[in-house]
Amino acid sequence: MRLTAGTNYFDFSNFETPIFKANLDYQQWLAMDSTDKNNYYIEPVEIEIYLKKAGTVKTIIKDLYIELVDEDPLPENAIKIFDYFREKDQPIDLIELQNRFPEMILPVIESYYRFIDLYEKLSMHFRSALSGSIDSLRQALYMTELLMKYEPTLCSLKLIGDFSTYNLNYLIRKLNQNNEEFLLEDSTVEYLIKRHRSKHENDEDGSNKEFEKLVELWQYNLKEKPIL
Repeated sequence: MRLTAGTNYFDFSNFETPIFKANLDYQQWLAMDSTDKNNYYIEPVEIEIYLKKAGTVKTIIKDLYIELVDEDPLPENAIKIFDYFREKDQPIDLIELQNRFPEMILPVIESYYRFIDLYEKLSMHFRSALSGSIDSLRQALYMTELLMKYEPTLCSLKLIGDFSTYNLNYLIRKLNQNNEEFLLEDSTVEYLIKRHRSKHENDEDGSNKEFEKLVELWQYNLKEKPIL
C-alpha cells in the first residue's frame, strides 16, 4: 500500500511516529495475559510510505489485531453438541459427532455426503493435533477454511449449529498457544473482520477507529494484489 493524498505522497518527516498505528497498542498487547493474546488473529498489513526529504520509499508492517468472536450454539439441539466438545476442549469433529450422537448420523450423511471423505481426513488431523502434532493442527485449519466455503448446510442450520466458526476459532487459538506463525486466506480474514465489527460497532473507546483504518489499508492492498 502506498499512501497518497491526491497526486502527492504523504510526507513523514519523523518516521519514528507514523500516523498509522496498530489497533492495539504494543504496551496493551504486552499487558495482556496469554489467554487474551490467544483470542486474536493477527494479520500483517503492509504500508509503503514515501519519505519526501530522503526521496525514498520505506515499507512498514502494522499488525491488525482481529478478535475471535465465539459463536453461540443455535439452534437448541446444538447446545448439547457444543457443550460436549467444549468440555473436552476439542474441535467439533463430524465423524466423532456421529459416534457420540447416533441420531445425527442420517442428517450428517444427507448434508455432507459429497464431502465426507474430506471430513474423515479432517477427523484424522484433529486426532493427531490432539496428540500434539503442530503440522496436523495447521492442516486442520486449512481444511476447515476450505470446508467453510460450503456452509451453511441444512444440517448445520437446523441441528449442529455453526460448528465451522467454532472450529476456526479453536484452531487459531491452539496455534497461538503454541506460538506458531500462520496466515489465513483473504476470504477468512474478511469473515473474521466482519465478526469483529459486529461485536465492536458501538464501542466508544477509540480502538475501533484504529481498527477501521488498518482494515481500509488491508482492503486496498487486497484490490492491488496481482492475480496469479
